[in-house]
Amino acid sequence: MSGIKLRDETLIVGREPNQLDELAIEFSEILDRFDIDHVYIAGYVSILAGRARSTEDVDVLIENIDEETAEDVAETLKEEGFWGAAMPLSSMYEMLSNGDNIWVAPEEQVTPHLEVKFARDEFDRASLKNAITARIGGETIPIGPLELQIAYKLHLGAQKDLEDAVHLYTLFEESLSVARLEEWVTRLGVEDEYERLKRA
Repeated sequence: MSGIKLRDETLIVGREPNQLDELAIEFSEILDRFDIDHVYIAGYVSILAGRARSTEDVDVLIENIDEETAEDVAETLKEEGFWGAAMPLSSMYEMLSNGDNIWVAPEEQVTPHLEVKFARDEFDRASLKNAITARIGGETIPIGPLELQIAYKLHLGAQKDLEDAVHLYTLFEESLSVARLEEWVTRLGVEDEYERLKRA
């Protein structure tokens, strides 16, 4: 556990990148070529922070892009050996603009995959706007602010989400901004869950 630290808005992950990390790093590199704002969120952040649990997907929010950019991204992904594990990559813009997620995976592989979606609400947009950096194996990727991740996990409320929230809160309690965390707790209406989390 000592290999994971939160310092100056950077999550430092002191281990070698695993398959999920490599997927995230490679996808980030492609999005960066197009200057597309993006952020990794949800269960993957907990795993990055050392929680031992399995996941089939890496959730990534991207800023809303136009059709032409989406086509260029889809083309580049294909050239780099990715495919649409549930829908052809050529449907990327149509799917995303309809509010659907799109799966992106290395060719011939279904899991793990990236689950890509447009930022849809104030919480998605806040994750993008307030992203922090995760540093792993000499590479960096943007991840959602931990205070919002914790509050949102409490809001989702499934067992694995609550366990993710407890893991992040316990690990980073000393480094979190209590003011920011409590602001998200209030905006998501999870005050009771937060009180229980503090006692966990």
